[in-house]
Amino acid sequence: MKLTDALLPADLLLLAWFIWLLIGIQAVRIAPWRTFLARSQLHHVFLGASVALFLMWMFEVGVRPALGFHFLCVTVYTLMFGWSLGVIGASLIMIGVTVISGDWTALAMNALLLGILPVSVSYGVHLLVYRYLPHHLFIYVFLSAFFNAMLAAGAAVLALSLLLVATETYTLARLSQDYFPYAPLYLFPEGLLNGMTTMALIGLRPDWLKTYDDAIYLK
Repeated sequence: MKLTDALLPADLLLLAWFIWLLIGIQAVRIAPWRTFLARSQLHHVFLGASVALFLMWMFEVGVRPALGFHFLCVTVYTLMFGWSLGVIGASLIMIGVTVISGDWTALAMNALLLGILPVSVSYGVHLLVYRYLPHHLFIYVFLSAFFNAMLAAGAAVLALSLLLVATETYTLARLSQDYFPYAPLYLFPEGLLNGMTTMALIGLRPDWLKTYDDAIYLK
């Protein structure tokens, strides 16, 4: 899923840096720093979750550059910390991954496709579910976590595929042969992982989920 420096045109990668910078500034500006700094436990939770995602992102299965899969797990990450800290955390995680891979030119594009896009989809879907559907535990776990994670990961796969075809990096026929057939095998486990993790947090540490409240979902 991760792009390398040589796959995309340099001007497109430069544009990605500009967009990433603008979104990053906005995320830093609206992040709940007062709450974050006041709760020392939150620092450890944020660090631990970020390290877990870093390890997941390091292991990718694929046969060609960018045509691979790895767990994103950003949906439960977003449910835990919200949009702004989710964007900041995903960006920092991608920086860590890039330290290992060395693909610094593609860093911003990777952060947008594999971090900011799925974080934004996850948060947006959660807000829609919260606004228009009953506040029920099953709905939170199934829609805001399980289905949401599949949708967010699917959005990342779709955006990556469109980008690769539009830049003629790969043909649609190549993607249809080497990439698309494996997407369903990836999306369901992604949803299951996020759903099960969310359910475990609700049972063990509901205070770690920024978007969850027992008083709302268990009334």
